[in-house]
Amino acid sequence: MKNSEKINRVSNHVSTQSCMIYFIRTSLAMLALPLIISGCATEAQFLAQNAPSALNTALARGRFELNCPQATGTVLSQKVTYINGLGMGMYGGGGYEWTEYTIGVRGCGKQAVYETMCRDQDNCNAFANTGQILNAVQ
Repeated sequence: MKNSEKINRVSNHVSTQSCMIYFIRTSLAMLALPLIISGCATEAQFLAQNAPSALNTALARGRFELNCPQATGTVLSQKVTYINGLGMGMYGGGGYEWTEYTIGVRGCGKQAVYETMCRDQDNCNAFANTGQILNAVQ
């Protein structure tokens, strides 16, 4: 085999390996991009993501306390809260980011208001705002 043939074979082999490495890097970047983007949710997206879980958590507590399985809930207000004043996602830092909702639950002639805080969709807690159950005026 001539030197020029050897050089061509080596050159083709190197070229093929370079293409494979480029393809692998590009593929990994394409797979990682959605994960990176999903980690950068806006406050509105974060609130919308946790709202159904917050409502269900407040409803479960309200239905129990009001002794009213058909009670309904309404989100009265919502905001993103940063524990220790530092946000992980939006503003950087090392604190924790939570969504906080004020939810009214009404049924069977009674009503209650709950503060519901969620770290994520699987981690919500409802707290009684006043600790009182009021008879609803209709």
